[in-house]
Amino acid sequence: MPFMSRGNHKNDCEVVGDAASSIVPAGTPDWITAELIEATIRVWQQYYAELLSPEEAVTMIQSVGRLYQALSSGS
Repeated sequence: MPFMSRGNHKNDCEVVGDAASSIVPAGTPDWITAELIEATIRVWQQYYAELLSPEEAVTMIQSVGRLYQALSSGS
């Protein structure tokens, strides 16, 4: 998959005010905040041709969390 520059994507994924909670998909763990989802999308969007959704960002965050747990436990 070719990488696309950030300039080819919607740059503004920041949500303001009460709308911030709407970016958090239903069933998301409490420790994953709208700000963390926004930051994840900002960091990783440049590597994807399609726009990342909040659901995809949550999946990415949880996967990194599981990887950290596995590495830190010495498994």
